[in-house]
Amino acid sequence: MRKMSVKQSVIACSLVSMLSLTACSSNPTTTTGDTGSTSSPAPGNKTITLSVITSDRFLELAKQKYEALHPDTKINIKEYAAAPQTAPQGQAQGQGQGQGQQQMMIMQKPDPKNTEKYASSVGAELMSGKASDIIVTSGLPYQKYADKKLLENISDLMSKDASFKKDNYYTGIFDAMTYNGSLYAVPIKVGLNMWLGNQALLSAQQIDDSKWTWADFKKKASSMIADKNNDGKPDTYPMGKIEPAELVTSMLNSSFSKFADVGAKKAKFDTPDFINMLKLAKSMYDDKVILADNSDPNNVVFQPKGNVLMYTDMYTMPKMNFEGKGGYYNLPSESEAKGTQFTSSLPLAINSKSANKKEAWEFVKYLLSDEMQSARELTGIAVNKTGAKAQIDFLKTLGTGGEGGGKQMKLMINGKAATVQPATEQDVAAMEKILNNVSVYAENDLKITNIVAEETAPFFQGQKSAEEVAKVIQNKVNTYLQE
Repeated sequence: MRKMSVKQSVIACSLVSMLSLTACSSNPTTTTGDTGSTSSPAPGNKTITLSVITSDRFLELAKQKYEALHPDTKINIKEYAAAPQTAPQGQAQGQGQGQGQQQMMIMQKPDPKNTEKYASSVGAELMSGKASDIIVTSGLPYQKYADKKLLENISDLMSKDASFKKDNYYTGIFDAMTYNGSLYAVPIKVGLNMWLGNQALLSAQQIDDSKWTWADFKKKASSMIADKNNDGKPDTYPMGKIEPAELVTSMLNSSFSKFADVGAKKAKFDTPDFINMLKLAKSMYDDKVILADNSDPNNVVFQPKGNVLMYTDMYTMPKMNFEGKGGYYNLPSESEAKGTQFTSSLPLAINSKSANKKEAWEFVKYLLSDEMQSARELTGIAVNKTGAKAQIDFLKTLGTGGEGGGKQMKLMINGKAATVQPATEQDVAAMEKILNNVSVYAENDLKITNIVAEETAPFFQGQKSAEEVAKVIQNKVNTYLQE
């Protein structure tokens, strides 16, 4: 069977669609831009506004359920950009219970321009005191606003709320997102930054991915390069194709705080550590560690685009790559914090100037509840342990005639069928091991990431030295941080 690129990770509207779950869509009553509530609340009612780049089915479902439970509260989802279009990527077949054929969909990444526009708009609203009650902090330097006392201390809200049981959550995720000892943005769901590795080729390698650095990876990778037919071109590459901008961004985000302290407004790019990191990144291309353009993409040891965005990714992707012998590995890092890295597409902050802080916290808490974290519409990795168990247990029903549906479930990839079997206890244990190790926030600031990606291009093209590039980045990031 032809392998599926990890870049084609099955997310949101892919296996969710296959399993007859609710399709990704926004409720037509969602407002776009600064238009306010769709209807005037009755006297005595509260309207809680949530700012988000793009709404999704999970938020719409939560709004619907919460308003039914709290008739005196309305949730207004303030959407700044329309949902990105999805594209067909194949077919999923379910044989039994009328499952029928459905198209598998690939969710596109949010447009960076929309993210930047959102961050600029919400930042201005926060500074002017006109921000929504709840804010998705994706793309925002939330530390900056926390320092200005514009965001509520969520750690205090958690500790003072007897109904909130922090032990019910993967606290390593919360701890990783603290700033100055407190949580100002709480992730409702996360995605995991991991590589998919060919375990058949890695079985002889002694790899401790719990604490390896990028230099460790380069050393290991050099020993994996093979030219069995002596044609001067490797038959096996340690890493799949990745563009220099993506590689340096991945290296930066794995150790972001080492090079940029947003809260302290201090850049640390004009340093030996960053300069050496750039040289290390370029050496991976020079030394043929990374797949060349004209090489077979199947002959790689690690796929660098192994973001785990859903439980179905975590379960199915290792089985769909490397002849079913794939396994997940933590990314290398330069920071002292070790563990599985994560990001969040739905980190929420509460506006400290809001007149509805109590009600805002109640809605955030509902999004973190067992009920909502167990919902199929979550389309992410749950931060609630009960929710995670429900999501994983669902994988055990695939093709059994249970909730997963049908006698047999198949994915159609490039015209060929791959049968999806129910998850075994061994599969479940492997997933739970990963989840219990999630503890490193792959922090990033969109503006800083863009500066680094753009300014390092001349270095990879051989036009500037690493030292010259580091100075330019240092100056630009410092200017940005002082704004």
